[in-house]
Amino acid sequence: MTKILKLFVFLLIILSNVLLLVVANEGENSFSSKSIQLSLVSNWGETPSYLEAAEFLHNQDKSLFWKFIEEFNKIDFNTNYSDKIYYESTISLMKSILSSNTQFLTEFLSIDLAMRTYSPRVETYRQLAISNMKLNNIQHSTNNNTITLYNGGGWIQIKNKIITDSNEVNESLFKDVVVVDENSEDNEFIRLYEFDHIYPSLTQNTGSSPIPVVILYADVKSEFFKLVHPKLKQFSQMGKIKYCLRYVVQESNQKLNLQGYGYELSIKNLEYKVMDDSAIKKDIIIDGVKSKTIINIPNEDVQGFNFHKLQKRKPELTSKLSTFRSYLMAKSQEAKELKVWELKDLGIQSAQKIIQSGDPLRSLEYISQKFPTLSNSLSKITLNETLKTVIESNQKIIPPTTDQTLLLNGRLIDTNELSPIELSRIILEEYEHSTTIQQQGPLSSKTVQDILSAQLPIRIQLLPSKEELELNDPFVTLNNLELDYVYRQWESKLQQSVLDKSVASPQDIFIRKNLLTTVIVLDWNNINTFEMIPEIQEMVQGNSLAPTRFQLLFNTKSTTSSNLDSTSHLIPARDLAKVFLTIKNSNLGNRGAFFFITALNYFKKMYIPNEQGITRSVLSSSFQAVLQQMGGSVRSLQHALTNSDFDNLLESSNQLIERLELNSPSSSTTTKTLPKVFVNGVQVKYSNIEQLSFDLLVSLYDEFDRLKPLFKESILSTTTTSSSQFYETILTTSYWKDNNYPFFKKLNSILSNERYSHLTTNSKNRNQEIDAQNVLKNLLYFRNNENKDEQNLLNLIVIGDFDHYNTRDISLELLRQLEKGNLKNSKLTFISNPIDVNSVVNTAGNENQIFGKLISILKHYGKKLTPQLVIEFFEKVQSDPTIIDSFKTMKQIIELSGFDIATNDVWVAQSVNLFKQSSKVCKQYLGIESSNKSPLSILVNGRIVTPPQSYDDVSTFIEDFKLVLEIETLKAKKTFELLNSDPILQDKSNLKISDLLNKVQSLVGYYYHQGDSKILRKRIPNSLSISFNHKPSTTLTTSTSTSASSNEAPPLKFLMIINPFNKVSQKLVPMVREFSNKLNIPVDVILNPPVSLSELPLKTYYTYVIKLTSEFNNENGGVLYNQPLGIATDIPEDRVVTLALDIPSSWLVQPIIAKYDLDNIRLKDLGDEQVLTAVYELENIVIEGSANDMTTDNAPAGLELLLNPISTQNNKTQDTIVMNNFGYYQLKSNPGIWKLTIAPGRSSDIMDMIDYPNQKEKETFVIVPHRLVVIDSLYQSLSSLSVVRKAGQELRPILQPIDEYEKQKEQEKEQKLKQNSSGFFSNLFGGQKNDEKSLTTANSGKKKSNLDTIHIFSVASGHLYERFLKIMMLSVVKNTESPIKFWFLKNYLSPGFKEFIPEMAKEYGFEYELVTYKWPWWLRKQTEKQRIIWSYKILFLDVLFPLDVPKIIFVDADQVVRTDMKELWDMDLHGASLGYTPFCDSNKDTEGFRFWKSGYWRQHLAGRSYHISALYVVDLVRFRRLAAGDQLRATYDQLSRDPNSLANLDQDLPNYLQHYVRIHSLPQEWLWCETWCDQESKSKAKTIDLCNNPLTKTPKLENAVRIIDEWTTLDNEAKEFEQKIDQSKHHRQIELDHQKQLPNSKPIENIDDILSNLAESQKDLF
Repeated sequence: MTKILKLFVFLLIILSNVLLLVVANEGENSFSSKSIQLSLVSNWGETPSYLEAAEFLHNQDKSLFWKFIEEFNKIDFNTNYSDKIYYESTISLMKSILSSNTQFLTEFLSIDLAMRTYSPRVETYRQLAISNMKLNNIQHSTNNNTITLYNGGGWIQIKNKIITDSNEVNESLFKDVVVVDENSEDNEFIRLYEFDHIYPSLTQNTGSSPIPVVILYADVKSEFFKLVHPKLKQFSQMGKIKYCLRYVVQESNQKLNLQGYGYELSIKNLEYKVMDDSAIKKDIIIDGVKSKTIINIPNEDVQGFNFHKLQKRKPELTSKLSTFRSYLMAKSQEAKELKVWELKDLGIQSAQKIIQSGDPLRSLEYISQKFPTLSNSLSKITLNETLKTVIESNQKIIPPTTDQTLLLNGRLIDTNELSPIELSRIILEEYEHSTTIQQQGPLSSKTVQDILSAQLPIRIQLLPSKEELELNDPFVTLNNLELDYVYRQWESKLQQSVLDKSVASPQDIFIRKNLLTTVIVLDWNNINTFEMIPEIQEMVQGNSLAPTRFQLLFNTKSTTSSNLDSTSHLIPARDLAKVFLTIKNSNLGNRGAFFFITALNYFKKMYIPNEQGITRSVLSSSFQAVLQQMGGSVRSLQHALTNSDFDNLLESSNQLIERLELNSPSSSTTTKTLPKVFVNGVQVKYSNIEQLSFDLLVSLYDEFDRLKPLFKESILSTTTTSSSQFYETILTTSYWKDNNYPFFKKLNSILSNERYSHLTTNSKNRNQEIDAQNVLKNLLYFRNNENKDEQNLLNLIVIGDFDHYNTRDISLELLRQLEKGNLKNSKLTFISNPIDVNSVVNTAGNENQIFGKLISILKHYGKKLTPQLVIEFFEKVQSDPTIIDSFKTMKQIIELSGFDIATNDVWVAQSVNLFKQSSKVCKQYLGIESSNKSPLSILVNGRIVTPPQSYDDVSTFIEDFKLVLEIETLKAKKTFELLNSDPILQDKSNLKISDLLNKVQSLVGYYYHQGDSKILRKRIPNSLSISFNHKPSTTLTTSTSTSASSNEAPPLKFLMIINPFNKVSQKLVPMVREFSNKLNIPVDVILNPPVSLSELPLKTYYTYVIKLTSEFNNENGGVLYNQPLGIATDIPEDRVVTLALDIPSSWLVQPIIAKYDLDNIRLKDLGDEQVLTAVYELENIVIEGSANDMTTDNAPAGLELLLNPISTQNNKTQDTIVMNNFGYYQLKSNPGIWKLTIAPGRSSDIMDMIDYPNQKEKETFVIVPHRLVVIDSLYQSLSSLSVVRKAGQELRPILQPIDEYEKQKEQEKEQKLKQNSSGFFSNLFGGQKNDEKSLTTANSGKKKSNLDTIHIFSVASGHLYERFLKIMMLSVVKNTESPIKFWFLKNYLSPGFKEFIPEMAKEYGFEYELVTYKWPWWLRKQTEKQRIIWSYKILFLDVLFPLDVPKIIFVDADQVVRTDMKELWDMDLHGASLGYTPFCDSNKDTEGFRFWKSGYWRQHLAGRSYHISALYVVDLVRFRRLAAGDQLRATYDQLSRDPNSLANLDQDLPNYLQHYVRIHSLPQEWLWCETWCDQESKSKAKTIDLCNNPLTKTPKLENAVRIIDEWTTLDNEAKEFEQKIDQSKHHRQIELDHQKQLPNSKPIENIDDILSNLAESQKDLF
């Protein structure tokens, strides 16, 4: 069969050759395969793989790090070792030092090395070493940009002393060193950082005698390290020094290639010609080598053929295979506009194609990234109606807003900003979690998965009491499935066939029965309520109707966590609820009430975003919005507020909430809780409000399956008609108790608080693990003597301060309950965890905390103790607590106890050390603190139960505690059964399984059910149909498989719900596929395409760059320069596409190599070239943060911040101001150490920066001069900054008031006039002593230096607009006498333009600066490149420019200026911060296109002008002081929710908002364009803009030559200058090449050398 297949393939190849000959003879060339090749490099040099590996280990296990470094130093490397040898040596060494249980780390190391995860960290060390060298004048050379130490390896720093001789390192060196704080501000290079490598000391330093910090800077391969490290290691182990190692890393000119980004190619609208007709430049030279064409056929199916495999089998036919492949591709690429009926089923047809392919996951990736090409052929697939039905059923469960969901073992992964590095970290974390559980047995993967997926719902009897009903029904009902019209098409009967199914199908629960009731508890004191109600609206009225009756419970009582009612300017919760109910009960109903909340959310975000409640003005505006939009019968807001109709309802609701404790927080750390949601009394766990609809549906399906037995037992009936009968029956039946389901009368706070600790773990700190097991192993457990054979399912550990009365009180009662047999299946033990471990001995020399110390040694006397004996001892102490206070020694308490313990026993002598060790383990390992408020906690199989601060008596707490025991017992029984049936577990004795169960339960709780964890977990209903399973090959291409460490594969699995046509899917699918194949993780995929389409869902091509394996050059062993690359193939050659990068939010990038116009790519323009190459550079890593003024609890808008470099290759200080929006700020950085400070001046006069010494309890703070910022990662998370106002500055505005500013400016102006006046006579008689620094060249002398600099801002993208930009600049410079500084948006400028602009600046005597600003995380993003550019014109004006720039004038790139811009610069804007020119009204031919004259715009403008955005002036000082930028951004964020709004974003936004951000209308002559203005007004024009003409659609180049007389002259001048620059570069290159050939040529370094080479006549010039 194989031979026949090979023959068939060969015949096809021959056939293809024949076809190609025919095509060639026809002269067709449209089938040639051309591609785009893009790479992104760092702006720092290569870093060694072995140091990146060392950092990986330092993150995993610090002891392994030191072992790796020491072993690596022993390898005998020579200088010619290649990257490949270093890499292989690193991997080999890694395997040798890892244990069998941690061999899997090798695979994750190889991934991190491929992704260059730790390169920024190594670069940070490099910069630290360089800075230290310069500071301490350490002898080194930097020839060819490389560090060379003259001593060959490193140096030691002890305070300010530097040692470079290894022989000087001895004990005497540290004796006389004055110890300084390692965090001292005096010297940044002797302070220690969190990432530093500190050698572990064997001795415990108590802190009473501080030791010196010794920092070794060394190349870890060097002889210096080999000689010095053992000495420092020994001194560290002896406790004489704190030893820190920092690398010395050789600098490198070679940049490293990055990955984890993508780029899209959007087909460009060519309604107006946008391509430059200038000649294309010569070939790109990369590293001195001309770019070569390499035919590399992608591994993907084309019309049923895999040409990648064919190429491997027949490499000699590569060219022909490529051509035939191109032919097939061209046939499928034929541009054909699909009709609406052809588009309709394209989503289902695409899913069908994916599922039917040989590799569905690969096909999913290919279709999502090449969809515009494939849409035609996909539309021809015959529709599979069954698949359509399945997808439609799935979409009843999947919310319409859920385009993609990614789960790993149920862990919800945020896909919006997901990077490969973050995904790798998550996978490693989950792998460690699951394998830690698995290794306890060892257990099978299935057992672990079954334990993790076990569910135990807790049901509350959520029904009103008789007294509450007498007041009023407390529930506010929103819908009725049986009566409401909107559910009319649902199935009306509950069929028996549905009840007989073991698992519900998606459509089963969509029935017109109130079988499922969802109760939502809304606390009107909590702002989350206002965000929750729109989600409820969507499920009641929107497109995603939920199959449940919704009822609301209102809490309007003021809580301890909220002081809204006592805050005079905020509306009380009760009043807000009354307004909502008044509108709901009017003729507006639910619709009006929901709209009221929507309006509240809008006005709150607009006007009081930082308030924790609603003000009167926001309430009034929202109420008026309801009346204006919807009318209705509601009389007035005052009537709603004073209406008493709902008082009884609210009182009844409050009473019910209080009785059932529904307002108790879900965790002890939560202050602002999410609203609680219950389905038939079962609490729904949901991660955030946006996820509620999905999580609720999961709960509804689960509950439906739980109710089926109630129908079988006739507790419920399918014929029930009463709406409330189902609900009441479900919550009153004894079925739940009878069948071991937790069913309680109330939601106790102890039940709702779910936190866990772990009794064992795979700790990365081995010393800590050893200490922990010394305490936790062989504990003294008390059991009920009468039931010795019971399973001990529950492990109870009381952890607390036993010298505290409450701890002893509860411990005594637990012992009594155990002895009575009331704690079934339980064992009990005690561990000391004192409130203050340091007060063991008091000042008089007597012992303190003797009870706690006695508890610490009891486990060593277990055979001598019984529960009864211990009970008697506790009773003695509790009967008279003063007895213990009088004891001074351990001897006294041992004698009182009556225990058979010798007072001179060794364990008694060690009691203090054991006591301290116990305390340390509790706090550091178990994470449990004791305090006067909470002196104890009880672990129940790892679950932490903390008794409330006050309870009536101990028996009251015990009764509540037994509820937890009931739940944990049910969980343990299920786990016991699973462990007992595990096929791998050998020892299945009760004792072994009980002990194993306790550990497994604690680990499962700690890893997967932590109540206050930031890790969110999610389940999907079993009824969802999986589209396909991806099972990767078990043979991995690199090192050992992750499953090689055990016989059982790790229980990991991805689940992905995906819409193939979503933009996030384009990068998510290749990422998941790459990790799945690399780490052998199976993937379940649920395809979620739109069922019906009316337009193409994707109009872009996409390429994602990810490669998890490192490749090396076979010739020299170096890292391949072109790995990884983003290669885009199969792009239609005659279509114009624009390239846009899709990069992580913390990256700022710029193109550094690009021969062609990346804004207008047409592959057929490549001619004979096959590959379009572009190289980008990661220019900066952005620091984003949120600042808060702790004095006012508001954003410190206008606060000026500086980021100063300490150790980094970028030595430029960055500045910014804080926005009012979320207190947001951003600063540009690079790997290294930085210092964040408040800028000197007004900001520092008003504000101080603060920090919290105790991050857990942010009650006290300290004022700090700055904050250190370490950039050692490719991705930066959002940081927070807290500031406080100085005394006396509480009311002073941060930004200087406008009148104060104008007065200051007036004074400066007068001062300047005086100086100019005195300067005139000084210059006249005395001459000018110091010439002012000129602008770059002699040409700058034309500018009057005493005039203000005029700042011109512009943006351009693409070669054509850069051509226009040069002409605009020439027109400005030639017509303006004042000094000019141009500001250009850097993001989209080509490398050629950035090389050209400095030369032009020198020639024409102007200044320039390139600026950029990263799109903030919180601001709704634009996806289209042109709209992003428009956004930058208006949204970031207040933060884009330095703070000392007072004003800017924006001039469009395609504009020509005919006047001196000083006139516009000096123009009075009459108090406005913006000056725009209104649209011309004189050209009547285009009257039909003046949209602002009719409809919405006419009404909104109300007589104001609609202005054009091609030219405008911004008074930045006034703009910032009015917070205009904040208003523009907030309004944009609201309006951009509607994709149809802001069609002309840069124009519509300021015009829309001019009621609030006033615009001064400039005289009409300031902007003329032919489209809107008549020819008569042209002669007065001060600027001419090349507006697009919707009538003629003439290309701008043609218009420019025809309309603007001087345009051709300016264009020719710009071209001639560009040619001059190119020739000059060519000559300079020849000269440099010639100099390299001279044997003794050297650079001239000083003025004497220059003078010695000058002729005599020239020397006088100097």
